[in-house]
Amino acid sequence: MRLVDLAASDTHDLRRRVLRVGTVTTSVVFDGDDTAVHLGLFDDGLVAVSSWFERRHPDRPALTGFQLRGMAVEPERAGSGLGSRLLAGGVERMAALGAELVWARARDTALTFYTSRGFEVFGEGYVDLSTGLPHHDVIRLL
Repeated sequence: MRLVDLAASDTHDLRRRVLRVGTVTTSVVFDGDDTAVHLGLFDDGLVAVSSWFERRHPDRPALTGFQLRGMAVEPERAGSGLGSRLLAGGVERMAALGAELVWARARDTALTFYTSRGFEVFGEGYVDLSTGLPHHDVIRLL
């Protein structure tokens, strides 16, 4: 298993198959994809992807931050630890780039995943307009 840098386009297929099933939009191209850090895990092919955007959290603007978006794991490999490996690798990379915090707009169904890995749920819940699904922000100070 190896963590590698990807082009934004390398993330699109997995983003589409995992994150855009039954959602309001089918778009997998994110604003800022051209400057984000895209990471992938390879194990007999690409099995997980994440994208990291240099963005301060709106409620913590004094801290250098990176927003995690588009994290997806091959459906048949869900629950196998790939998401944890990818998240840990991404957090480590963002810390090396000077991040003081990392954050995401997490689906409510993923909150336990994030909180069990050092993130805190932050603020009120909301329905994300692109997915139509309930979300909360999650933040991890580094």
